[in-house]
Amino acid sequence: MKNIFIISSMFFLLIGCFEQPDITPPYFIPKQSPDSLVERGIDAHPDNAIYLEWEEPASAESEGILDYYIYRGKLIDQEYQFKRIASVERNDGILFDSDKYVDYDVNLDTSYYYYLRSHNDFTVSQTTSDTVYYKLAYKATLYNPLGDIYSDQPSFEFRYPRFNIDNINYFYLRLAFFENESYSIKYFIKILRFDLSRSKYTTYLNSIGSHTTILIDNLPIDTSGKKYLEKGNYKWRIDAIASQLGGAPETEGSESAWMYFTVK
Repeated sequence: MKNIFIISSMFFLLIGCFEQPDITPPYFIPKQSPDSLVERGIDAHPDNAIYLEWEEPASAESEGILDYYIYRGKLIDQEYQFKRIASVERNDGILFDSDKYVDYDVNLDTSYYYYLRSHNDFTVSQTTSDTVYYKLAYKATLYNPLGDIYSDQPSFEFRYPRFNIDNINYFYLRLAFFENESYSIKYFIKILRFDLSRSKYTTYLNSIGSHTTILIDNLPIDTSGKKYLEKGNYKWRIDAIASQLGGAPETEGSESAWMYFTVK
């Protein structure tokens, strides 16, 4: 046993004498624009958190990568200060995801910056991933529709804090219908926030104002030419977004939790 211990110690001493080759870091999934149906990249999370998503390097297996270190930073006195906040164990995806993380330890109205490093038995990658950032805003509060309803032309009612000075300039309403064992988006609109003194917002299926843009409309139309909802199960959500010029991905926003209702 003593000889084995000596040999093992010598082996690790020899390893320490040689510089280990660098390993490949992951890279963040590009953030999609707010009017995308498929939401990818850094984003707001309904639990007042920030969602991160990355792509593992193709060489992860050959480089023996075990996990990914997540670093978070803030701009303090004109300097970026980062610290490691978590590690995500690499896995084949059967038991858990190794390319996602939700950061719950964040505050509203603060920009957080993130980068990643890879780690194996011998080293941590010297190079880092790209750096992404996001700022959480207040969430909208949803009221109606909720639960069992008997109208196939309901109004959608939500509130957002009035006189709240932030960069939120649009609300995105997503309405999904449950069919074929999953939810699919049936109605997707963008509502301009133009009045900071306004807190209550009401949207009607058949009354779209000049401040509303329809992005997707797959709703049926009755014999009078009006949109309506089929009987069945629905869910809807409001994203509060600080949209960028040219439709670029936002860097500030929030997501409400889904609200569920059933048209009887």
